[in-house]
Amino acid sequence: MMLSNLILAAVTYLSPVHFDVLLAGNFGEPRPNHFHGGLDIKTQKVEGKAIYSIGDGYVCRVTKNVGGMGNALYVRHPEGYTSVYAHLQRFAPAIEAVVRKWQYQHQQTDLDLKLEATACPVTRGQLIALSGDTGASMGPHLHLEIHQTDTWNIVDPLEFIPDLLTDSIPPKAHAIMAYPMEGEGMFCGKDEQQRFDFDNSVITDTLTAWGKVGFGIFADDYMQGSENRYGIRYTALYVDGKEVFTSNVDNIPMDCHKMVNVWGDYDYYAANQVWFIRSYVLPANKLPFIKTGPNKGVVNFSEQKPYQLTYVLCDFFGNKAQYSFVVYGQPQDLKHEEPADSIRFIHGRENDAGTEGMSVMVPKGGMMRDTWVKASDKARPSKYSKGYMLAQKSIPLFEKARLRLKVETEVEDKGKLCVVSLRRNKKNELDPEAEARMYIPATYKDGWMECDIDDIGNSYAVDYDDSPPKVLPLNQSNWESEETLLVDVKDDQTGVARFQAFIDGQFVLFDHVKKSTRMVCSLKDTPVEKKGAERRLLLKALDNVGNETIYDTTILY
Repeated sequence: MMLSNLILAAVTYLSPVHFDVLLAGNFGEPRPNHFHGGLDIKTQKVEGKAIYSIGDGYVCRVTKNVGGMGNALYVRHPEGYTSVYAHLQRFAPAIEAVVRKWQYQHQQTDLDLKLEATACPVTRGQLIALSGDTGASMGPHLHLEIHQTDTWNIVDPLEFIPDLLTDSIPPKAHAIMAYPMEGEGMFCGKDEQQRFDFDNSVITDTLTAWGKVGFGIFADDYMQGSENRYGIRYTALYVDGKEVFTSNVDNIPMDCHKMVNVWGDYDYYAANQVWFIRSYVLPANKLPFIKTGPNKGVVNFSEQKPYQLTYVLCDFFGNKAQYSFVVYGQPQDLKHEEPADSIRFIHGRENDAGTEGMSVMVPKGGMMRDTWVKASDKARPSKYSKGYMLAQKSIPLFEKARLRLKVETEVEDKGKLCVVSLRRNKKNELDPEAEARMYIPATYKDGWMECDIDDIGNSYAVDYDDSPPKVLPLNQSNWESEETLLVDVKDDQTGVARFQAFIDGQFVLFDHVKKSTRMVCSLKDTPVEKKGAERRLLLKALDNVGNETIYDTTILY
C-alpha cells in the first residue's frame, strides 16, 4: 500500500464476492474520454454470482439502462464513501420490489432512482444482487467503484480492500514516445513525435535531442493468474537523477475524467489502440495526482552531453520496474511548419470556424489541446445538406461546441429534422457503414439546424426522420403457452425514446434483453390476473422526433 494513502487504512471493507478474485481491469486505466473508475472483478465467465455489500449503509441509488453501467446499485456508507456495483443481472428481492414498484408507478422500464436512507438499508456482507453482463460490459463481470460521497471523487477500491488479491508481478514498459515542443525542440533530427521500443528493457537506437522535448511511455501492469493487462499506478521520470515527473493514479475528480485524453496520447490511441501516457503536462491537464517541476516535465536539452533518463514504474502492491536510456544533447536547427489554409484552435480561448453552410463555436476551455482545423464541406452529404467536417481525425472536447448546419432541402415537418454524425473507426477514418451514424438532438431555426457536439473531428449533416420505430413480434405462436411476450423494438434513425405495453389498458412491464433490441415480458410477473380469456395487447414505441408505432393485437391469458 502506498504510504501516501495510509490514512485510508482506518476504513476497511469486505470483498463483494465469496470466491478468489482475478481482475479484468484495474482502477485508473486510461480509456477514451475517461479513466476506468473501479475494479472489474471476473465472475468465472458466468452470470448469477452472489454480490455482497462491502459495508454497512443503505442503497441510495438504483439505475437500469443508464449509460454503460447497465443494472447498477449505489450503497452509501457512514464512513463517507459510496460503493457502486455495476453490470448486474438482477437485484436482491427486497431491492427488486422497490424498483418494480417505481417502474409500474411511472410506466417505464429504464430508471435512475434516488432512495432515502430508510428505503433499503443494508449490512456489511449482505446479499444485494447477482452478477451479470448488462450495459457496456464486454463479458460477465462485476464492476466495483468507491467514491468519496461529498466530492464524488473516485478512489481505488484496493485502498479499502487491500487483501482482495495478491500480486507479485511488476509492470512492464514496451516503448517510449518523444514529443518535441513545436518550434522549440528537435529529436533525432525531426520536429515530430517518434516511437522507440524497448528490446529486453533497452532502447538500442541512438537518441539525440536539442531544445525542449517531452516524453511518454507505453506500459502495462500484470497479475498472476490472468492474461489481462492493467494500467500503471505509479510513474516517475528522472533526468540525471533528478525527478521531473510523478503520477500516482488515485482520487480522481469526476470533472477531470476527460483529461485522460491529454495526459494520454489520444490521437495515437485512436489510430493504434495503444496508450502512450505523457510524462509532461499540457496546459489543459489539471489532474491533481500529477506532480512536476517548473518545466511541467518537459526536458530541456541545452548542453552537448549525454542525458540519463530513467522511468520508474510501480503497481499498488509495490512491485517495481526501472527503465533507463541515454539521450545525447546535440545541436540541431529548430524548425516548425504550420499547415496551410488551417486555423489554430487554442484551449485558452473561444474558437470558431465555418463555411457558407456550417459554423462551429467552441467555448473557452473547450479544447483539450491546441489543434489545427480546416472547415470543409467535402464530407459525405445527405439529401438535406452538405456534409461538413473540421479535421481528418477525432477531436473530443472538454465542453460541447455549438454547431449550425444550413438546411438545403425544404421539408414538410421541420420537427422531424435532425443532425447525424458519422463516427470514426479504429483506423481513425470516417466509417462509411450505416451503423456508424449517430443521431444528435437539434433545433431548427431560420433555415439552420443547431445542436451541441462533443467531437469536432467527426463529420456532420442534416437528416430527416419521418419513419416510426419498428415493433416486431417474436415467437408469437408461443406467447400463450410460455406466458412470455417477446418483441423486437428498434429505430435505425433517431432511436427509440420510449416503449410501453398495455393489456386491457393496464400497464405491463417489459424488460430489456441484454445486448439486443429485444424486450421481454413474463406475464406471471405482471399485475394482470390470468383469466384464460382473450385480452387486448397494445404496444407503443416512440422515437426521438415524435414518430410513433402502435401494435394492436390480442392474446389469450
